[in-house]
Amino acid sequence: MTDTNPPQQNTLYIQSALKAGLSAKASSVYVTLLEAGVPLSPKTIILRSGLHRQYVYDAIKELQERDLISSVGKDRAIKYGATSPDKLVQEIEKQRIDTLDSVQELMKLYDKSPAGLVEIIRGNRAVIESELKILEEARDGDFLDIIGGAGMEWVNLFEGRIEEWEALRKEKGVKLRYIGSGEDVRHNREDSVIENESRAIPGIGDIVNISIRPDSVSFNFYQPEVMTIRVKNAAAVESQRALFEVLWNAAK
Repeated sequence: MTDTNPPQQNTLYIQSALKAGLSAKASSVYVTLLEAGVPLSPKTIILRSGLHRQYVYDAIKELQERDLISSVGKDRAIKYGATSPDKLVQEIEKQRIDTLDSVQELMKLYDKSPAGLVEIIRGNRAVIESELKILEEARDGDFLDIIGGAGMEWVNLFEGRIEEWEALRKEKGVKLRYIGSGEDVRHNREDSVIENESRAIPGIGDIVNISIRPDSVSFNFYQPEVMTIRVKNAAAVESQRALFEVLWNAAK
C-alpha cells in the first residue's frame, strides 16, 4: 500500500489520534503505520513520519503499552504494524467506567457528610432495607405522613415483607397518614394489613411518594428505577408537613 493521503488529511488523522488520548509522537507514528498498511522498520518510520529517532522509539514504546502496534521479526530485522483503532474505544470505555465508579464512591462520602444532608438509596433491596432500618431507629410515637399516588408501587416493592414492616411500625407506635387517589386509597382502606388513615385527592400522580418523618423528608421514586432521595433537614420537614396538612384538610 502506498501513501496516498494528502498532508491535510494526515493532519486530520493525527488530530483524531490526539483526541483519542495518544501523545503527539505516538499519534504521528500510529497514523504513519495505519497509512502504510504493512509493517515498517524503525528506519522507515523515521523517514515517513519525519520524527527524530528517539521520538520514534518513545512512540513505539507508548503504542506497545496500549496494544496499538504489533511486531514481526527481531533485532535489526524487526518491523512494526498498526493494530485496530478499536483498542482505543475499549480503553476509553474502561476509563469511562472507572471514572463513573470513582464518582459513585465519592458520592457515598458526600451523601453521608454533614454538609450534604442528603442520602441517596438505589435499587429494590437497598430501598427496602433502608425503610426497615429507619423504622427500627424511630422513636416511640413518631409520625409518618405520606403524600402518595404511587402507593401500589410501594405495595408491590414490599411484597412478602409488608408484615415485617407493619410489625416494626406497631412496635414503635408510629402513626401513619396517607394522601393518595384511586386504587392506593381503596387498598389502604379495605385490603391493607397496615393500620392507617387514608384520604383521597383526585389527580395526584403515580410516580413518586413523599414520606415525611420527624427528622427527614424522603422522595421515593419507582420509575424508571427504584430510588429514594432522603433529605435530613428541619426546614424541609416543616415545610412538607405544612403542605401535608393543607392537602389533608382538603382531602376526603
